[in-house]
Amino acid sequence: MSSPTIAAAAPVPLLDRWRFGARALVADFRLDAGLITIFVASRIIVVGAALVAEYFIPRNPALNPGADGPILRSLTTWDGWWYLGIVANGYHADPVVGAYSNVAFPPLYPAILKVLSLPIPGYAGILGVLVSNVAFLLALGLFVRLGTPYIGRRRASLAAGLLVIYPFASVFAMAYSESLFLLLMFATFLAAERRHRAWAGIFLALAVLSRTQGVALVIPLAILMLRQDGWRPKISMLWLILGPLAAAAFLVYITGMTGSSTAFLDATQAWGRTGIGSYAPADTIGASFSPYLGALVLTLLATMFLFVFIRVDRIPIEYALLPMLPIVADLLSGSLESVGRHTMAGFPVLWILANRRSIAMRRGWPMVSAGLFAIIAVLSFGGYWVP
Repeated sequence: MSSPTIAAAAPVPLLDRWRFGARALVADFRLDAGLITIFVASRIIVVGAALVAEYFIPRNPALNPGADGPILRSLTTWDGWWYLGIVANGYHADPVVGAYSNVAFPPLYPAILKVLSLPIPGYAGILGVLVSNVAFLLALGLFVRLGTPYIGRRRASLAAGLLVIYPFASVFAMAYSESLFLLLMFATFLAAERRHRAWAGIFLALAVLSRTQGVALVIPLAILMLRQDGWRPKISMLWLILGPLAAAAFLVYITGMTGSSTAFLDATQAWGRTGIGSYAPADTIGASFSPYLGALVLTLLATMFLFVFIRVDRIPIEYALLPMLPIVADLLSGSLESVGRHTMAGFPVLWILANRRSIAMRRGWPMVSAGLFAIIAVLSFGGYWVP
């Protein structure tokens, strides 16, 4: 008698695999009550800081809001003014103000606001703030899920709470692309961890279109996939090409609109990002040292100090590399102006902080961080501290 034939499992259609991946990601948007409480408390601090900056301290007259109204004036300043300008009038081939051009700002965030505000164009500022806050809340849920396999659920939630009150985290409440980038970055890594590589490539492309520096995420993502594949590359890694292709598509669009192949670089240079060694002696970091710059340097040093715990905490190499990328990028740019908020993208640092067992670290740092969060928010909204 012949043995029964075992039928081979039918392959799962690509569309069904994508639907499964989408459902898995949607299921990850779960937040602990404690984390939601911290988020709400931080928004109250942000509102209080905006009111203090608008009514109780002298406000920088050069600070232009992207939308008018109490609190909204603070939450749409700095880069928010530029993003909302793109929503209202699109990109411009010529500089908008002085030497500053809006082609330095990537398109995804203003495109989302443009679509949402079509029925109510006068409310783009409010929508910008709402999108940022909702995206940040969802990002916190993904952050907890991403960190749970490495440091456990409780500490992963603690790490997310520390991100909420990170000294420079008020930017996540503003009309900036930071929250959207954070959400897409976490979605990218979570999809890659679960071997949904097509989704990882799509989310990476979207992340790059929300912040062009996101193209550097190709490096840790490639290492993650190589580790999964036993250090033998598979063709599925090619999904990561979508990230650089998204960046290239944006640069091609800017080139076609402006007629200059260096338009994007020229625009970023207006903000002082001109590269190491390009400053005259009177314009060096040392010559222009200030308390603000000192705080940025301390942020940089504190972040680098935490690297000593990477091996102790057994952080995988791809995640150990992540905190270094924004630091290297800022050093190469020739400007430390935004290092505070850029280092927040190096999220494994928060895993390391949450994993410390020292009483001083577990209880002292959250109090210090929350205090700095409130102070920096006031200074930022008042025009005294560049976010």
